[in-house]
Amino acid sequence: MSSHRLTFTDTSLTDGQAVVWSGALDNRMLLAPAAALSSSGLAAVEVIGPAVLDECLARDEHPLQRVELASRHYGSVPLRATVNLLTGHGRPGADVLGPTAVEAWLSALAAAGIQQVVLLDPLLDLARLKAALDSATAAGLTAIAALPYSADDGVPDEIYAQRAESLVTAGAARVMLRDESGVLTPDRAHTLFPALVSALGDTPLDLHTRCHTALGTVVALEAGRLGVSGIDTALPSVANGASLPSLPSLIRVLHTEQHFKDLPDIDSLLSADAILAEIADQEGFPAAAPWPFDLATYVHQLPGEVAADVRSAVRERGRWADLHEFAEECALVRREMGSPPMVAPFARAIAEQAMCHFDGEPRYESLRPVLRRLLQGVYGTVDGDLRTDLQERVGLVLSPDASSVAVEADLGTDEAVLLAWVAGVTVAAIPRRANAVRPYEALTPYESLARGLLERAGRYATLSVQAPGIRIHLQQEG
Repeated sequence: MSSHRLTFTDTSLTDGQAVVWSGALDNRMLLAPAAALSSSGLAAVEVIGPAVLDECLARDEHPLQRVELASRHYGSVPLRATVNLLTGHGRPGADVLGPTAVEAWLSALAAAGIQQVVLLDPLLDLARLKAALDSATAAGLTAIAALPYSADDGVPDEIYAQRAESLVTAGAARVMLRDESGVLTPDRAHTLFPALVSALGDTPLDLHTRCHTALGTVVALEAGRLGVSGIDTALPSVANGASLPSLPSLIRVLHTEQHFKDLPDIDSLLSADAILAEIADQEGFPAAAPWPFDLATYVHQLPGEVAADVRSAVRERGRWADLHEFAEECALVRREMGSPPMVAPFARAIAEQAMCHFDGEPRYESLRPVLRRLLQGVYGTVDGDLRTDLQERVGLVLSPDASSVAVEADLGTDEAVLLAWVAGVTVAAIPRRANAVRPYEALTPYESLARGLLERAGRYATLSVQAPGIRIHLQQEG
């Protein structure tokens, strides 16, 4: 086999932490592994996407300041963002980010320091994607078009190849096969990747896969051997399970194969991971863990953090033995909604609807808002058949009102209005940029103990701790 240039993008700061740490990595923590990650030889580091945008706002952090901080601290390594053209927040007129909103958002990301963007339209509306790809290119960004993958029967390699070609025709500089549910198998990889590589010609093919079935690492390795140019990965502290393959694990294997050149520096990656592990230990974040193989994954096909949340919810209900029953209900809801790809915004809404039925609610007594808008055709056309009785129930879609159109006209001139529009919140909910953001401070065990005691001291008249080499005595005055 000839020498093959294979590159890697780290998604620890976005998808990895969203799945394993429930999105708790704040702007201080973002800076902690910067020196180690930026010197490791990565092709890019992803720093923001739709989930991270929501997480920042929930913590009262400015999302674009997050990008600006990364741009100052991550050196020459390119920064990447992911933008989904379909939203789930329900703001009237903004279920689909129109050309004006997309152009303004991509320009804002580029100005903040983003150099690459993954553009995802779950329904592969080529007109919408072309406009977004053109805007990304005009903003000076490397435009990567996502090609959603599912385990559905009857979609041959040739169809995926045709879809990939259409994305290049629409203006994509790269195409990313996006396996958010981790359902791609090594067997399918051996036919699918060569078909995609052949169809794309000189356009690079990237892979984003997950580890729901514990096969993600194997699929990623096969992808590298079969001509894929770039692979999304994570650091061990936030890899595996519903997250992405661990990059150090991949590199250890690839080092044994002489045709792979210029792989990232594993020592730098492990240094960055040690910093994340220290943060997790200090903050009490859960450790990453692989998931065992389970056929239910191929039935419900839930992506990333949605799959992680569902597993927790089923366990909390004491119904883990009924996971396959839930998976079947999830698959049924999806079919009745026209079989949309199991990515945002559809996947969580389908999972929540299935969970209502799983809990005993009469089927469709209530209807999740995203599914209501899907039935109304707000997002576009799905491949499958929609339940006509549910379509009749929700009625026709309403046209955007005049106020929505007026707001969209201001998106390019007012940053707060733009952020509010993209995130589906009020302008008043957009936080100000912090005056200063210092890197995360690692504490010694003694410092952690003292800080914890100080936080609790107000509940007690006297608080005293004594052990070999340490004595702390706190007493309330008066």
